[in-house]
Amino acid sequence: MQSPDLMARAREIEDFIHSKGVGDAVIGRVTMGDYVSVGVEGHRIIIDVPFNNYVNSGIRVGDFLGIATIIHRTLVLGRVTEVRRSHVIGFTRTTPVLEVPEDYTGIATPATVMLEPLTECPMDGFEACDPSPVHTPIDPLSIVFRPTPTFIKRMLQLPSSGVLIGWLYSGGRVVRGVDVLLPEHVLYEHMLVVGTTGSGKTVLLKNLALSILSSIPESTVVALDLQGDYPLMALPPDRVVDDLIFKPVDSLTIVAPITRDYLRVNRDIIEDYGDYYVGEVEGSDATLTDVEDPGKYAQAIGYGLLRALLEQTYGGSKIEVDPRNYTASVRVQGNEAVLDGVEAVVTVDGRSFRLRLIPWALSFSSIYRDLPRVFPVFSQRVSLLFPKVIDRAMDYIRAGVNCEERVGERGREKCRVEDRRQGRLATKAVGAQEGSTGIDELLSNDACIELAAACMKLAPSQRDNIFRGLSMIGGLGIMDVRFTSRDGRYAVVFNEPSNYADVLRGLVILDLRLFRENPGAASIIVYRFLSRVFEERDNELRGGRQPRPTFIMIDEAHNYFPQTVGRGDEDFNKDTVETMINKLTRLGRVRRIGVIFATHTPGDLNDLILQLTNTKVALRSEVEVLERVGLREYAGEIMYAQDGVAVVRSYALRTHAVMIKAPPQVRHRSHK
Repeated sequence: MQSPDLMARAREIEDFIHSKGVGDAVIGRVTMGDYVSVGVEGHRIIIDVPFNNYVNSGIRVGDFLGIATIIHRTLVLGRVTEVRRSHVIGFTRTTPVLEVPEDYTGIATPATVMLEPLTECPMDGFEACDPSPVHTPIDPLSIVFRPTPTFIKRMLQLPSSGVLIGWLYSGGRVVRGVDVLLPEHVLYEHMLVVGTTGSGKTVLLKNLALSILSSIPESTVVALDLQGDYPLMALPPDRVVDDLIFKPVDSLTIVAPITRDYLRVNRDIIEDYGDYYVGEVEGSDATLTDVEDPGKYAQAIGYGLLRALLEQTYGGSKIEVDPRNYTASVRVQGNEAVLDGVEAVVTVDGRSFRLRLIPWALSFSSIYRDLPRVFPVFSQRVSLLFPKVIDRAMDYIRAGVNCEERVGERGREKCRVEDRRQGRLATKAVGAQEGSTGIDELLSNDACIELAAACMKLAPSQRDNIFRGLSMIGGLGIMDVRFTSRDGRYAVVFNEPSNYADVLRGLVILDLRLFRENPGAASIIVYRFLSRVFEERDNELRGGRQPRPTFIMIDEAHNYFPQTVGRGDEDFNKDTVETMINKLTRLGRVRRIGVIFATHTPGDLNDLILQLTNTKVALRSEVEVLERVGLREYAGEIMYAQDGVAVVRSYALRTHAVMIKAPPQVRHRSHK
């Protein structure tokens, strides 16, 4: 082939670059002043960029560039690894002797760019090409161009559909038009997000939630919220955001564990809003004291709870709730009413959305048999015996046994259940249910627990484990919770939802703010709620239905799924922790449950989570953190990265890992 043919081919290739939408502009050529190599031991690709092109293109380390080879007609995508600049004096290899001259015309020299080739495709049939690693020689004077977003996406083989996790980030900036998506099935194989406080973990999780809800039909997102971040997803950003593609959610459900302390501290505000609600509904000066129906009393208290939560969530904003647009789900039982939930159209700073509040608490008599499975403070042996010990202690309490006297007695007689209230010996089996015993009655009769433990021959350490566990549970204040009117006529009872299937739709926030100072103690709430999520999806699968896609966001995951290796605590059951992890991950996958774990201290996180999460995302982190999640090689880019910049590693990506940026899409409260 003669030189004129090569010149014609070069022009033809330039036309191809522009006409096929492969490149925006030609910026240089592969150098002819040095050798260029492609090999199994490494590559050496040097590019010469004329000064004007260097100024106009703004080339940076990390930028993507394209190469079109002259001889083999191959397209190559590469990444800039080094940019070299030299004053014209530098080319003469001389150094000023007396002083440095201020001759700025001398910097108008070509830039030398080092490129790491990533993938290649032949020009012929490019539209249907499956990119491969670079094998084709790259010739001197091959054409170098700024690639278009379409070319970058094709050459990186980024997924074309799925959930948006962020925008491609390269050269210290977002690559406009290149979305990084993860297919839905990848999310069912779970994700781990790490990053220091303030690096953008919560923003990334909220963006993922928005993308899931908008791109996966009938999906549910469950968010565990320690800081009150997720209700802000109903509001637009309070700052300018360049890459805004999602709008705030139009409805959300807040599951709020209600504690006794919360009701005591907030009683006045709840009653004030309850009085306001009664007056608005009755159209008079009526207040709570005028209500003659336990169901209506519960509705008014529900309105008060809603307004209290709104003020604590959106404090500083203008909040409006029309009582006529408010409904409550109530079940009346005599002078008591169970408040299952309330719903209203809420307007915050001018933006309206539908909010459903589910007050959540537990009935001790209904859940105590499950406690060892949802609260990992009981040792393995105690977990097996706990329900039987409590059954026996309850029998003693119901029978009116003087447990303090019995504890000091000897012989088998001390363990019998004698119903002294009836003046006869009990003939029923130990553990038979007659009425119910609440947590208060049990804790105030601790001698009966001690008697039951002694009769079952528990070791002192096992007995103490039960006492400590019950004390922790009682201290949480989420058992047997009720709001009693001041005159004692009515009581509003709080319990678990009667229909979890109805609750688990759209964005569901488990509000854990009341346990912010001791999040580990909230494991009983987290494990119980997540168990019910799993049960609902399992029931759908067993019923022959396709389970509703469900994605669980667990920020600060080390609080609920701690490291178990090396722990010899008597008051800790690693089986409870690891059973829950396995249930959500291994068993959850086929039930269309995907879990996104997030933490700033992966060293404190259970090892199983690192093994069972197939996608890893690292925001700004220390080297030790990156090493723990297998991303140490990105330390140079991640250690000092901007907020929202992350590296994503997933088998769904052809290049295994890419850099992204995830700017906030809804309002966010900074915790810096």
